[in-house]
Amino acid sequence: MEQLLHIIKGCYKNDRQSQRSLYEQYYGYFLRVVFRYIDTYEEARRLTDHAFIVIFRNFSHFRPVLKNEPGFHLAAWMKGMVISAIIGELKPKINLPLHDKLPNRLQEAAHLPPMETPTFYAEVIETIKGLPPGYRTVFNLHVIEGYSPIEIAKMLSMSEQTITLCIRISREYCIKSLFTGAHL
Repeated sequence: MEQLLHIIKGCYKNDRQSQRSLYEQYYGYFLRVVFRYIDTYEEARRLTDHAFIVIFRNFSHFRPVLKNEPGFHLAAWMKGMVISAIIGELKPKINLPLHDKLPNRLQEAAHLPPMETPTFYAEVIETIKGLPPGYRTVFNLHVIEGYSPIEIAKMLSMSEQTITLCIRISREYCIKSLFTGAHL
């Protein structure tokens, strides 16, 4: 914890070594977050790097809670900045509702690995990545990140009804896709 507090203090002072340490410590985690939204690894890397630039430029706005796990509060604040960068990148590309057609994956039930295994997690992520970008973004924000339909509607400048419809359609698509043998 002392090392993290030292890194945080250094980042407040724009110390490059502290910024590098923070970047190295959290880069992998945030790359995985970004990759849930972005199609290519190269684009996910570019957006993750951009998000870190935004984080460092806005670090003065971070208010650590030094008494209770500063790492948790820092990660949550940084994740909010990463999500904002993702939304900024994807917002102009999102076509809702129903401008992007969902692939048809309705066939017989497939055999899936047990639900609490890395293999099942990979299947779920692959299914979500099969959604069109707008649906995938809304679904990730709601199901994975925990944002409410109202919060997502505000982020994307859309109606709550549109977001709710998108979540419902995406959820149905994912359930059907996970339990069929068809692949995109």
